[in-house]
Amino acid sequence: MSPSSRQPGEDVSAASRGKSIRFMGVSKGFANSNGARTSAIRNVDLSIAEQQFVAIIGPSGCGKSTLLRLVDGLVAPDGGDILIDGQPPRPGPATGMVFQNFRLIPWRSVAGNVGFALEGLGLDKSALSARVAAQLEQVGLAGWAHHYPAQLSGGMRQRVALARALVGRPGLLLMDEPFASLDAQTRELMQDDLLALWERQRPTVLFVTHSVDEALLLADRVIVMGGGRVLEDITISLPRPRRSTDARRTADYGPLREHLWSLIKQLVLSDPASAFFGRQG
Repeated sequence: MSPSSRQPGEDVSAASRGKSIRFMGVSKGFANSNGARTSAIRNVDLSIAEQQFVAIIGPSGCGKSTLLRLVDGLVAPDGGDILIDGQPPRPGPATGMVFQNFRLIPWRSVAGNVGFALEGLGLDKSALSARVAAQLEQVGLAGWAHHYPAQLSGGMRQRVALARALVGRPGLLLMDEPFASLDAQTRELMQDDLLALWERQRPTVLFVTHSVDEALLLADRVIVMGGGRVLEDITISLPRPRRSTDARRTADYGPLREHLWSLIKQLVLSDPASAFFGRQG
């Protein structure tokens, strides 16, 4: 996350309310190595209500990650409009971002990495330290504030990345395959922890994943993408609060999983390169 441009003394707690998102005919392309234009997003229309947890799935190259970068304001659409609470997107503390590869600053401590997201907000030192300490407590790292990233396990580093994204009390949390590099047991624990944090703070979440099970466990809605388009928008009615073991026992889980996996398999088989050659996601 980038330091904010907010003025000193401005109340950052106002950023904590979940944000609404609207895509209206949004398209985005990129130049390939030959200079030709490749379409990543094609005429996407989508509305997401505040505080919703939305998972985005689809094969590699379908436009999932591009969608997140458009919402964060890191890139601009070639056509159409995106509105966050009625305004064009712009980077800042109202939006948190969590990546697969952690992106921690190696020479900063755990507290220093989390506190980086608050720099430029005009908080005095004691207020900043208190905010960081409270967020580390929430992610289970209260005793690790003075350690450095190299001293942490992969799961702990991802907790630091999550704390950094949440410490500014964002109304919008963007997550790009954040648990993909973790082992299976750690990944399941992180999923449960993320749900607990979301239930407490209730930002709007866009969560990119290749895992059908992860999408079903976490989300209110699952958006299936293929070829840069939204192919299906499925409401997930599994009861909340959810935990990984409980969700899989519900009667609806099996049919939902079978339907989603069938869609993904069809997409992969229709374009095998998307699954094996890691085109832009």
